[in-house]
Amino acid sequence: MTAFELRSATSPAQVPEARELSWPVVPGSAGALRTDLNPWLTSLGPVPNGATDLVRFATGAYLADQLKARPQSFSRSFDLRVHLVDPDAWPGPVLDDLADLLSSLTADDWQLESLRDTTEPRPVASEDEAWKEATRVVLLSGGLDSFAGAAISSAEPGVLYLGHWDQPAVKSAQNAVKAWFAASGRPIDYLQLLHGVRDDKAEGTTRSRSLLFMALAVALAAARGAAIVEVPENGYTSLNPPLGPERGGALSTRSTHPWTIARFNRLLDALGIAVRVRNPHEDLTKGELVRLAVAVSPGDFGVGAAKTLSCAKLNGHWYKGGNPNYHCGLCVACIVRRASLTAGGVPDQTAYLFETLVGDAQADILRHRGRDIDAIRLAIATGLDDIDLMALGPFPDDFDLDAGLALCRRALEEIARVPLG
Repeated sequence: MTAFELRSATSPAQVPEARELSWPVVPGSAGALRTDLNPWLTSLGPVPNGATDLVRFATGAYLADQLKARPQSFSRSFDLRVHLVDPDAWPGPVLDDLADLLSSLTADDWQLESLRDTTEPRPVASEDEAWKEATRVVLLSGGLDSFAGAAISSAEPGVLYLGHWDQPAVKSAQNAVKAWFAASGRPIDYLQLLHGVRDDKAEGTTRSRSLLFMALAVALAAARGAAIVEVPENGYTSLNPPLGPERGGALSTRSTHPWTIARFNRLLDALGIAVRVRNPHEDLTKGELVRLAVAVSPGDFGVGAAKTLSCAKLNGHWYKGGNPNYHCGLCVACIVRRASLTAGGVPDQTAYLFETLVGDAQADILRHRGRDIDAIRLAIATGLDDIDLMALGPFPDDFDLDAGLALCRRALEEIARVPLG
């Protein structure tokens, strides 16, 4: 088990054997972290202690997750100690709930401990700042789902969008989406936050990112008087049925699964944070979400969609003549993206790597994506039944299993229309 200790730079380390994760008091880069935020999140507004400390735990988990390589057995063990503003609000049962949620997201074992931040005096948000209030905070990651969600919600007043990034490609997609809304005559109020690992990463996946993203959104919402955080994600991707027997269990991510959101809301209740997280599109396939967004889009949806980032294997630099900024077009995420645009009646203007490569380079990418393509074909051929859906649980008490199964089947029908080479 590897021990990590997250502390503000002004709170002395308390665990000598732990790897130190120091959060700089002035936004910037220090130690393992580069960030636009200080440890008290004062640039977001008057954030309550509970929300501040939730972001600290989520930050510590996100850093530890990426700084420890996965073994061949896949799962890892973490001992995470975090300096908190109010550690008394985190009794054992609350820490256990957060550890269980992290285990569900990352497929790792987490042991958590709260320590007291000894910084005196504690920085606070400026009372002179006229903080802009919001009716709700909506995540806008730079991906196609969040872009479609923003096309739907952007006509409504009081919406504040939040983007999190720690990779240039993600920031570029976010900037392009923001510019598209402005050019379409519907500019959005969009806060983009750099917050992530400064050091070289030992782990390539980002399974704990959804916890961090939701925690940041909750902190922003609590500071600005919003009672709702929206996570725009299609229901099929949220359920994330494994495409093939080798992709089940720990290999299937649960970033926006209904159970994840329900457990996160239970954690907010325990901390006394009056914000609820919801996915307004949990009953839609990706194609249905796109179709709904097209109907209310302020501009050419296809142009905006082409600026978003969906690819899970953005490695065009590996191939002769490849562009590192192009979607590969053949990973599972890209195939679902292509299916959704077709189902939504949108001409796909995305630049796909596999369509631009020639000769041996094209043969190479088709071979490298063979497992993704075979998994898609197997899922289409075998379909899903109620037993497959039950295996995706647990679910919240109010989850409709019949509706979930119908949703997955509609999604597979969309995917079946995509040419796979």
